[in-house]
Amino acid sequence: MSNGIFEVEFRSNRPDHGGGLVVIKDGSVNGGDPNYLYQGTVPTTSGAFSARFQVFMWRAGNTNVAGLDNYALDATGEINYEGGTLSLSGTVVGAPNVRINLTGRRVAAAV
Repeated sequence: MSNGIFEVEFRSNRPDHGGGLVVIKDGSVNGGDPNYLYQGTVPTTSGAFSARFQVFMWRAGNTNVAGLDNYALDATGEINYEGGTLSLSGTVVGAPNVRINLTGRRVAAAV
């Protein structure tokens, strides 16, 4: 199954961390938390990948792990649909000194 709802946790090399949910359906990634939305694409089969993700503030009131309101993240990672896991590491476009790591686990199928 290449679709799912994943609980994700973020860590950066700044003193911050966070979490949210992402829905992966047919390679599209859409997710968010109380203040930010995340969008991008991943492969539809398990394995390594590289991708660019967009992060947008949709409601003011909190900072994110990058310390920026809107940014792109260039990342490499691995997705395992059979095992229900996702991981990636990347840097913020235009601020390569800001590094973000993400881990996730599937909590439900996406319909």
